[in-house]
Amino acid sequence: MDEQAIGRAVAPGAPKGRQDDLNDGERAALAAILGPIQHLPREHVLKRDGAEPTHLFLLVDGWVASSITVASGRQQTVKIHLPRDLLGAPSLCVTRTAECLTAITPIMVRPISRGDLMGVLARFPRIAAAQFLTAQRERVVLMEALALMGQTDGSVRIAGMLIDLYDRLAALGLADLGTIPLPMTQGQIGDLVGLSPVHVSRKLGAMERAGLIRRGVRAISLLDIRRLRSMTGLPQHAFVREPEWINLA
Repeated sequence: MDEQAIGRAVAPGAPKGRQDDLNDGERAALAAILGPIQHLPREHVLKRDGAEPTHLFLLVDGWVASSITVASGRQQTVKIHLPRDLLGAPSLCVTRTAECLTAITPIMVRPISRGDLMGVLARFPRIAAAQFLTAQRERVVLMEALALMGQTDGSVRIAGMLIDLYDRLAALGLADLGTIPLPMTQGQIGDLVGLSPVHVSRKLGAMERAGLIRRGVRAISLLDIRRLRSMTGLPQHAFVREPEWINLA
């Protein structure tokens, strides 16, 4: 159900068994703010950076790139969004949209009014707390990505990207025995991890020869997830939705 999906969107990665624990009132409130499904093609721009922010979007299906325009006029990809992600949340705190959202694949989205979402957060403190924690989780992920970008070589950056995608897709039930979809070009991967397409090709080839991955058509198999995770040197966090220190009574 879409109201369950948006519940996961404000608290992605919640422990199994806790993702669908919304009460009837919370479910109804979330369902009421979801706009009609929009089917959009690959490369469609949902929102350009610098535009007037009006709506957020629940990504129902497909992949979306979040990017920022730099001085050269090029778009620098900073995030890949997957199904159930809430798109456009960083722009809630600014007067002009902070990111450009571009479909990597054909996508399905449902618009959400900023005002309607804020009304739900004001009325339902559990949902508000979950959204706050989600923002902190996003900060952790981006801090770790920045650390890899500044302190590691290309193979480690790619390993970090693959592990991040694997963990998020596995939570969605979309990682089949270590094989995940990867509808990104080598140029898109390079843009995300700070490498040229040529270097991405070389690094992926080296990782394949080392028995870490096996490339397929718009998919990749992670053959040694433990070793890939170890390459990054990053801890495997256990993210929580309702920690004991939050008292909403």
